[in-house]
Amino acid sequence: MRELVTLPSELLRLKSEPVKIIDSEIKALAGDMTEFMRLHPSKGLKPVGLAAPQLGELVRVLAFYPSPQSEDKDIQVLINPELVYEKGSRWLDESCLSIPGRTFVLKRAKIVKIRGLTPAGVTRTFRGRELLAQIFQHEINHLDGILIDQLGKEKGIK
Repeated sequence: MRELVTLPSELLRLKSEPVKIIDSEIKALAGDMTEFMRLHPSKGLKPVGLAAPQLGELVRVLAFYPSPQSEDKDIQVLINPELVYEKGSRWLDESCLSIPGRTFVLKRAKIVKIRGLTPAGVTRTFRGRELLAQIFQHEINHLDGILIDQLGKEKGIK
């Protein structure tokens, strides 16, 4: 299993490149991301989303559970995801696997719609509310080299 990239690695601050061809390497990455999400030991909490840079790959690929009740087989992978629209806003606490032990308060859209390609090359659209909208925004930020420490204020720090 691949290792998680954490701060202070500057790789996390770099913008990811679009995937031009869905080849065996991209499909293998999608498999690695799915495996990581299923097996990552995170103090009893399973990751709800993951971006390729977190596994050391600067390509626009993300993985997520479509709902909190999802089974491991339900993990979705999107290639070249793009934000179609966002609606509303709310303040929330957010953490990141790549910034362990820290929580930030930031503003996110309440409803988000994203579109991208599956590893099979099929265009898919997903609409998320609340937690799923937060996951979409968080992972797309990762692909743009933007982390929550740049978007919000650390909780507990005055």
